[in-house]
Amino acid sequence: MKQQTKVALEFIAARLSEPSTWQGIFFLIALTGSRFGAGLDWGQAAGLGGIASAALKIIFPDPAK
Repeated sequence: MKQQTKVALEFIAARLSEPSTWQGIFFLIALTGSRFGAGLDWGQAAGLGGIASAALKIIFPDPAK
């Protein structure tokens, strides 16, 4: 059980270190916040979430491979 927990935590930590993970999380926060908090319809909320996600991508670009 300890080995499975260790492997799972290492996987989660590796995913959280990727900028694209945070871009997706930021998109979901912006989408749900603008939909349920600001009362926008789904199209407007998705547009705002996309803009927020793109802004985060510009600020923190993926490292060159």
